[in-house]
Amino acid sequence: MSDTFDYLIVGAGSAGCVLANRLTEDGRMTVALIESGGRDRSPLIHVPLGVAGLIRHPRLNWLHKTVPQRHAAGRRIAMPAGRVLGGSSSINGMVYMRGHPLDYDDWAKAGNEGWSYREVLPYFIRSEDNLTWRHSPFHGTGGNLRVSDLRSINDVSRAFVAAGLSLQYRPCADFAGPDPEGFGYRQVTQRDGRRESTARAFYNPAAQRPNLTLRLRQTVRRLVFREGRAVGVEVERDGQTQFLTARREVILTAGAIGSPVLLMRSGVGCAAALASSGITPVHDLPQVGRNLQDHAAASIQFRTDHTGPYGISWKVLPRLAWSGIDYLLFRRGLLASNALEAAGFIRSRNDLDRPDIQYTFMAGSRSANGRIGRGHGYGASVILLRPGSRGEITLDPQSHAPLIDPRFFEDDTDIDALVRGIRIARRIFAAEAFNEYAGREIQPGPDVLADEAIADYIRNTSATAFHPVGTCRMGPDTGSVVDPQLRVRGLSGLRIADASVMPNIVSGNTNAPTIMIAEKASDMIMGRPALVADAKSSTTAFCPF
Repeated sequence: MSDTFDYLIVGAGSAGCVLANRLTEDGRMTVALIESGGRDRSPLIHVPLGVAGLIRHPRLNWLHKTVPQRHAAGRRIAMPAGRVLGGSSSINGMVYMRGHPLDYDDWAKAGNEGWSYREVLPYFIRSEDNLTWRHSPFHGTGGNLRVSDLRSINDVSRAFVAAGLSLQYRPCADFAGPDPEGFGYRQVTQRDGRRESTARAFYNPAAQRPNLTLRLRQTVRRLVFREGRAVGVEVERDGQTQFLTARREVILTAGAIGSPVLLMRSGVGCAAALASSGITPVHDLPQVGRNLQDHAAASIQFRTDHTGPYGISWKVLPRLAWSGIDYLLFRRGLLASNALEAAGFIRSRNDLDRPDIQYTFMAGSRSANGRIGRGHGYGASVILLRPGSRGEITLDPQSHAPLIDPRFFEDDTDIDALVRGIRIARRIFAAEAFNEYAGREIQPGPDVLADEAIADYIRNTSATAFHPVGTCRMGPDTGSVVDPQLRVRGLSGLRIADASVMPNIVSGNTNAPTIMIAEKASDMIMGRPALVADAKSSTTAFCPF
C-alpha cells in the first residue's frame, strides 16, 4: 500500500466521508481516509429504530464522558461519538436540521467572511436529495444525501403537534427551511426506510475510485510537522506504527473532541499546558480545545394505559410482530422510525430573536438505557439551543486522554431557560389533544413545582443532545484556531473541517451543518469558486404548513 497521498483526511465521519468524495471526484488527487473504527455493518446502524442500541455501544461508540460537572450535581455525563465508518452520522438520531439562518449570519458578523446564511445555503442544497421539497429554493434534489419524511408517524406524535398549535404556537412544515420555528414533523436522513449515513451517501459512491484509499481500524497518534508545515501523520494498527505523507494537506475531520485532542497530542495548543503534560510544544495556539459548546437537555415523561404510543406490553405483542414483517416487506412501521417523529421550536421569552428551546418528542416509553421500555408512555427532551456556558477540552497530564468539561449551567441563564422550557412543556401536555392518552407525569413529577425544584431536577438528571462543537473556533482574529478558510493559524498544510470550527453552536441538530462545512471546505481546498445562492433563496420568509 502507498504511504504518500495528496491529502490525508483524519476521521471518516460526517465531514470526512464528504471530503473523501469531493476531493477525489475529478481523479487528479490521491486521498487517504483514515478511521479508528471499522465497517458500518451492524444492522443496528441501518435499521432506524436500532439507534437506541447505538448510544452505549461498546464497539461503535467512543463512549466519552465529561469530567464531573460542578453545576450538574457533580455528575459525569455521557457524550457519545461514532467510532465507525460514517462516524456519528452512523449512530445519531438521523434528524435533518440546519439551525436558524441568524446563526450563520452571526458567524459572518463576527468576521467570518463567506459564512453567512446566504453564502452557506448553496452547500446545504448541493449535498441534499430531498424529494419532499423538490420545488423549494431552500432545498436540493439530486445530491448525495437522501432526506425524507418519516414513513410512519404515531398518532401520539400528531397529538403533540396539535397541542402546540392549540397554544397558538405557529406550525412549521420545514425545520430546515428559512424560518424553523413552531411545531411539526421532522425530516430524517433515510433512504427507503434505512439510515442514510455519510458513509452510505458519500463514501460508498466513491469507494471504487482508484485515487481513494480507506484505512480502517487505524488510529492517528500524532501529526508530523517540519518547519511549521504538516507533512503527514503517524498511524497505529495492531501495535504497528506507520508514517503517512501528505503532499498537499492534512485535513482534520475527527470532530469537536477528536480534532483538538489530536492537535494537542501533536504539540499544537497552549504551550505551557502541553509542556506540563510532557508534550513538546510545536506551535503555541492557546484556544485549541476551548469554546466547547453543547446542547443540554432535560426530560419530561408521562405514563399512560393507552396502547397507542410505542412500548412493550402483552396487549401489543401482535402489533410488534407485525411491525417486523411490515419493515421486512415495506420498510415502514415502528422499525423505520427513530421514535422521535415530531418537534417544536419556541422562544421561551418574547424578547428573543429566534427560538432558544427545542422540544424533541418521544412517541413512546423510554427505559433507563434509552430504549423503548415496558409499558406505554410519551414525553419530550427539552433542549437548550443557545447556551451561554462555555467549556473546554484538555489532556490528562499522565495518559493524555481527553478531559471533557462543557461546564454545563455555569451560566445561570441556561438553567433559567430550561426551567421555562419545562413549564411550557407541561402546558403543551395538558392540552386537549392529549386528553385521550390520560398521561401521568413521572418526570419531573407532579410535586416538582417551584422554579428551584425544577432547576434541581435539571441539574440532577440532564443529559446532552450529543452536539459538541466549537473547540477549534473559526475566526478572523489571531486568537482563533482556524481562519475563515479553515486553515490552522500559524501552520501550513493543515486544515480543520468539522463541527469543532463552529464559532457558536447552531440552533438545532449539528449533523447537516457539519456536512455543509465539509462541502464548503472542499471548494476551498480545491481552489474552486464559492457557490452562489439562488436569488429566490437569499431572503427568509415564514415557512408554510
